[in-house]
Amino acid sequence: VAVGADDVQLFSESIGEKLGIYCGALSGANIANEVAQEKFSETTIAYDPPPMDSRNPSRNPTPKGPTPESSQLDLTAINEHKDTRGKTSRVRLIVPPPDLAPIDHATFRTLFHRPYFHVQVVSDVAGVSLSGALKNIVALAAGFVAGLGWGDNAKAAVMRVGLLEMVKFGQTFFSESASAKTFTEESAGVADLITSCSGGRNYRCAKKSVERNISIEEVEREELNGQMLQGVSTAREVYGFLRKRGLEKEFPLLVATYRILQGQIRAEDLPEMIS
Repeated sequence: VAVGADDVQLFSESIGEKLGIYCGALSGANIANEVAQEKFSETTIAYDPPPMDSRNPSRNPTPKGPTPESSQLDLTAINEHKDTRGKTSRVRLIVPPPDLAPIDHATFRTLFHRPYFHVQVVSDVAGVSLSGALKNIVALAAGFVAGLGWGDNAKAAVMRVGLLEMVKFGQTFFSESASAKTFTEESAGVADLITSCSGGRNYRCAKKSVERNISIEEVEREELNGQMLQGVSTAREVYGFLRKRGLEKEFPLLVATYRILQGQIRAEDLPEMIS
């Protein structure tokens, strides 16, 4: 996601607007080298197809894609769909030829599911997209407490609070579509959070910054060969977004993580900030 002071923009919708297509999202506990080695993992694909894609006359949460003949819609007259906030999207879609198979959840699962790579398909594009971004901030916080040597109990506490704030963010700003179950039951949510807070690079770099008493920027320079941590930029953007709305107290972990990165508070202050 791209978070500005005025709005949260999903990359899937940005892509759709630029290319004039409908776009979903894929995210999950998918450490790339493990997937490449065909070690067992799972992922979440989010796709909430407009009627002309699914041939489905309703916004079914698990569309099965009936045949074109069974649809009661005049597909040739439809070129619009709703975005993740329930508003009419600016994208005007092109209806696919009627002889093409419908694009639905079953299609994506058939294409991507493998014995070593399990795929779950949901309709919550906003929830999957937000999970992939916000978990990086929580992973930084988990890295901070790990760097202090506070153990697994402390890290579990950070993860619990972080997961709650992820759910709250989704339901506050994408109330039309974001589901709590996406965050708490899907690979894109809780599973990716666990992985990111166990060995992801946001976690590892935050941990090193505390252990060595150096800034996160210095760790980035030493460890990432010019790359930047997604969690750092997302924390800054989310903080600006929340501050403009006066909602800092509603998301104490997300805000505290940003303030630790800025040197405004110490990592040791985190328990007090989220109490």
